[in-house]
Amino acid sequence: MKNILLSLLITIICFSCSGQNGISKEEKAQIQEVIENHDKTLIYIWSESCGASKNMFKTNIKPYLEGLEKNNVGIVIIYYGKEEDVADLKSDNRLIISSNLPAAFGKMNANRTMKKLLKDYIKFNGYPIPLLVDKDGVVLNRDEKNNYYDYREIFQAAK
Repeated sequence: MKNILLSLLITIICFSCSGQNGISKEEKAQIQEVIENHDKTLIYIWSESCGASKNMFKTNIKPYLEGLEKNNVGIVIIYYGKEEDVADLKSDNRLIISSNLPAAFGKMNANRTMKKLLKDYIKFNGYPIPLLVDKDGVVLNRDEKNNYYDYREIFQAAK
């Protein structure tokens, strides 16, 4: 039992360290650069293990990427899964970060990163998380009353 707990603790420590297949310091700097260089930036965080994430990406995000780019909205996609799964999303105008972290560790990593980069960020407990932020890192699509992130602001930014 002690060996199992020790192994689990070592695994958690290793995965929670920045740069251990999570969002590295360099990637944090790249995210910050995208935010600062656009009036608005979409940050979409999702996982291959979450069916809702995949469905929401297909129906509520992917169809709007070109419209967002045309309106000079920065795009950051953080994906916890295999890099080849998001290879078709890559373009010069998009920052795609993929990580092999398991979904639970990915949530911890993404929450820690977003808390440092964004103002008024609230921790999320599940995927997906769609964020629309301004160049100062203020989250624009947070529904204060219901405490969730709304897609409608993203649709408006893509028009």
